[in-house]
Amino acid sequence: MFRRAVTTLDLLGFSNLTKRERLSPMMNETEFESFYNAHSRPLQAYIRRIAGSAEIADDLVQESFMRFIGASLRSNDNEKAYLYRIATNLTYDYFRRNSREMKRQTNLASNEEPAYEPFAAEGEMARVFDKLNLQERALLWLAYVEGHQHNEIAAMLNLKPLSVRVLLFRARRKLAALLETKNLEVNKL
Repeated sequence: MFRRAVTTLDLLGFSNLTKRERLSPMMNETEFESFYNAHSRPLQAYIRRIAGSAEIADDLVQESFMRFIGASLRSNDNEKAYLYRIATNLTYDYFRRNSREMKRQTNLASNEEPAYEPFAAEGEMARVFDKLNLQERALLWLAYVEGHQHNEIAAMLNLKPLSVRVLLFRARRKLAALLETKNLEVNKL
């Protein structure tokens, strides 16, 4: 007769958790749904770019929200920064765990294209961007694609704000050097 409404939590596969397990004390189901809708796509794009794979990004986005729900946030915590910190740590952990396998596959397929299919207009730039390490990709993405301030990036990546400034400078220089070796135009990074 009456059907239960499908919520964002159900779509994410969280329906088998008890209500107490599903939501942090600071957020009810409606607040979480609006938070998820506001942040899931940018988080997906961020993880996809630093991880280099849409499949990995899908798994890590879901895991990030699962851990966010289970976390006990204080009322003065920046929820978005905390979510990005969770996602960044999960991405680092994923690559740490799978580094041996990735090295083996890289040696076997050194001349193959990346695991994801970049947009045609950004193909060469995406290949150059993939040569940066995970932290450099994360810093550049958050600063120049999403437009976050240094203090926000510091909170997201669990760094000191002054460190972000130095690390961004180094990442820009490294990216510029890589672009120059590929003979791509560098517009004053």
